[in-house]
Amino acid sequence: MTNDLLARAIKDGLGTAVMGCRVRSYASVSSTMDVARRLAESGRAEGTLIVADTQTSGRGRFNRPWASPPGTNLTFSIVLRPSPELLRDVNMAATVALVRCIRDMTGLKPTVKWPNDLRIGSKKVCGVLVEGALAGDASYVILGIGMNVNYDPSPVLDPPAEATSLASELGRDVSRLDVLRSFLRTFDALYRTLDAGDSLYQEWRSCLDTLGQHVRVRWGDTTEEGMASNVDRNGDLILRRADGSTVSLNAGEVQGIPLDPRGR
Repeated sequence: MTNDLLARAIKDGLGTAVMGCRVRSYASVSSTMDVARRLAESGRAEGTLIVADTQTSGRGRFNRPWASPPGTNLTFSIVLRPSPELLRDVNMAATVALVRCIRDMTGLKPTVKWPNDLRIGSKKVCGVLVEGALAGDASYVILGIGMNVNYDPSPVLDPPAEATSLASELGRDVSRLDVLRSFLRTFDALYRTLDAGDSLYQEWRSCLDTLGQHVRVRWGDTTEEGMASNVDRNGDLILRRADGSTVSLNAGEVQGIPLDPRGR
C-alpha cells in the first residue's frame, strides 16, 4: 500500500495560517513525538507538522503503545508555541477540532472521554497527547494525535481495550489525507481564535461523555472514585466522592463503574 501522506499532497491548497506551515513526512519513524521534540528544541516554527505512515515505537498516554500498520491510520505531531496562559486550552482546541472534523467528514458523532480520548459509542477511535517544556522564549508544546482511520487495533491490544476505526463504523475505507487536511484547517482556525482571547470551554464540555458517570480515576499510585460532576475552566475533572466531598483532578485514567442496582 502506498503512502498517501506526502508533504506536497498535505500542503497543496491547504490554506492554513499556522498549522502545516512546514511538513515533514516519513514512511516510518520511531515516534512522531520524538521527531517533533527535536525539531522544537532546534527552533522550528510553530505549526510544523510531523506525520508518519507508520511508527515503530508509537505511544499514547501513560506510554502505552499505539498499534498502526503502514497505510492505514493517522499518526502525527505538531510543534506549538502557545503563550503560558493558553497552555490549558491546547487540549480543548485539539479535541474540539477532532470532534468537528470526524463529524463533518463522516457524519459520525464522536464524544470525548475526559480528558482527551475520542470515542464512538464506547470504543476509542482517537487519542491526543500533549507534552511540552517551559523554558522562557524556548518554550514549546508538542501535540500528538493517533487516529484509527482504516485499521481497528482492538484484536491486538495488550491489555485488551475497546477500540474502533472510522472505517469499521462506516463500513468503507476513509481517506487519511482528507481527514488530516480537514483537521489541520479546523484546528488552525480554533487555535487562532484562542490567541484572540476566546474560549472553547463550553463546546469542549458539551462533548464530554464522562460527566454524570460513576468513575474510578487512577494516576500513579493514587486512585479516586466518585461521580464525575463537572469540569472547571482549566479542564480539571470535579469528582464528587461518596461522602459528599469533592476533589479536582487535572490528569488520570478514567474507568467507568456500573452503579449498584440498589442505587449505591
